[in-house]
Amino acid sequence: KDRITVDMPTAVATVLRFVPLLKDIVGLFHIIDASGPVLGDRLTRGSFALYVGGMTELFFSSRTREVVFLKKRKGFIKLALKAGADVVPVYLFGNTTCLSAWTAGPLAFLSRKLGVSLTLFWGRWGLPLPRPTKCVYARGLPLGLPHIPNPTQKDIDTWHAAYCDSLQALFDNYKQFNPDYADKMLLIE
Repeated sequence: KDRITVDMPTAVATVLRFVPLLKDIVGLFHIIDASGPVLGDRLTRGSFALYVGGMTELFFSSRTREVVFLKKRKGFIKLALKAGADVVPVYLFGNTTCLSAWTAGPLAFLSRKLGVSLTLFWGRWGLPLPRPTKCVYARGLPLGLPHIPNPTQKDIDTWHAAYCDSLQALFDNYKQFNPDYADKMLLIE
C-alpha cells in the first residue's frame, strides 16, 4: 500500500509490434507503439519513455563514433508542447560497444526500406552475447516545456533545438564516465 508504482511504458518502433516472436518478447515489458496518435493518447493519461535513436543510428554509429538522427525528428517535441508534458534528455553510453553489427551492403538499404533492422550481431566469442561493457545511463534535467495547445513551427523548432543542445551537453559531460566513450564525439544529424 505504501509502495509507489509508476505506470510509464516505453515507446518502440511500430514495426516491432508486428514481428513474430519479437512482438511477444517486447509485449512482456509494457511497450507501446511510438506512433504519434498512440503517444498523443498516452499523454492524456500519463507519461512514457521514448529513447531517441533506433534502426537508422545502428548503421552509422560504431565503436568510434555516435550518430543520432534527430534534426528532422521533431514530432515528440510537438506532442509534448500540445499536451503540456515535459521532456527529459537521456543517453545510454555502452550500447554501441557491447555488440558489433554488420552494417554494410544491401542489409542497410533493405533495413531502411522495411523499417526494421536486418543485420547480424556478434559480441563475446563471436556469438550474439554482449561483451562485458560498462554501461552508463545519463539523465539530464527536464527542459521545462510550456503547454502550447497549437504550437507554431517556430515553437517546435525552438524547443527541439533546446533538446538537441541539452542532449549534446549531456553526452559531452558524461562520456568521461565510460572509458569506451572518452574520445567519441556525438554527431546530431
